[in-house]
Amino acid sequence: MLKLWLGLALTADSSALFRGSNSFGMSLKRPSELYKHLRVSKRYILGKSHDDIVTSLPKDEDAPELESRLQFHKQFMIGAQSNRAGLGSNRKVQDADILKSFIRQDENDKYKIHAMNLEMQNEWLDIGDFCIPLALKWRTLIYDWSPALLKFYLNAFQMTLPDQSNLVRWGKSTEKTCYICGKAVGTAKHLLVGCKVLLDSGQYSRRHDRVLEVIRFVREGTRATKSNVKPYSILKAASDWTIMMDTYEKQYKIPEDICASASRPDIFLFSRILKRVVMIEFTVPWETNIPKDHTIKVNKYYELTNELTNERK
Repeated sequence: MLKLWLGLALTADSSALFRGSNSFGMSLKRPSELYKHLRVSKRYILGKSHDDIVTSLPKDEDAPELESRLQFHKQFMIGAQSNRAGLGSNRKVQDADILKSFIRQDENDKYKIHAMNLEMQNEWLDIGDFCIPLALKWRTLIYDWSPALLKFYLNAFQMTLPDQSNLVRWGKSTEKTCYICGKAVGTAKHLLVGCKVLLDSGQYSRRHDRVLEVIRFVREGTRATKSNVKPYSILKAASDWTIMMDTYEKQYKIPEDICASASRPDIFLFSRILKRVVMIEFTVPWETNIPKDHTIKVNKYYELTNELTNERK
C-alpha cells in the first residue's frame, strides 16, 4: 500500500521507505522497529522500580548486548564529553534514547547489507560518498513537494523510472534501445547524460542554463533577505564586488586589468580592493559522475587560476 500511495514501482526495493534520510530514505519505521522501541522504553521504566520482583523479571534476548553497548557508550563517548558540558545546562540524554538510537543504527546497517546484495537499486551506496542527502521531512513530502516530484525522486534512486530498459524488463515493451538515437540501451542514465543526439541538440546545456537561472542575486535597489545565521564570507570584506555571468542577451568578458583570458566560468566575481577573485562553475551531472566532472572542471580552469595567481603577485 505504501508503494502504491507514493507512486513507487512494484519492483522497487521497499527499504527506501525505511532507510534514514542520510541513506536517501524516508525514515519511516517498520512496526518491528517500533516494537523494539516499545520494549526498550518498558525495560527502562521497569528498571527504575524499587520492587525486586519487577526488576528481576526475565529480560529480552537482545537486552545483554544492548546494555553492554550502552555502558561502553556512556563510559567512552558521553564520559569523555562530561568535562565540556558547561554549567550543567545541557540536556541529559536518557538511556532509553541511546538504546533506541542503537536499534535505528542496526536497522540502517541491515538495509546497507541488503543493498550490497542487490544487482540494481543500490546506486545510493556510491552516491552517498560524494553527495549530501536531502534532509527529507514530512512537511517537505506533504506540503512542499508535488506527488509527481516525490514519485520521480523515489523511483530515480531505486532505478525504477519507466525508461526503455525497464519497460522491457517489466514486459511493457520489446525495444530496449534509446528511442532518440536508436543506438545505445535506453537507460535513465543514457537519456539524462549520455545521448549524443540530445548533446548535439543542446538539450544538456539548456538544462544547465535553466538551473543556473534559479540562482538569484540581490539586484540594485533591493535588499537581501536577512538571516540569523552569519557565517564568515569573503564577500563581506569589501564593497566593490562585481558579479559577472552570461545572459541570453550577451556573454561577459573578464576585464583585461583583472586577467587577459577568454575563459568564462559560469559565475565570476572580482574585487579590486581585495585583489581577490571567486570563480563558480556549475554542472548538472549524473550523481556517480561527480568526482570525474569535478576533475574536468578543475583542469579546465587550471591555466586561468595560475594566471590570476600570478597577476595578484
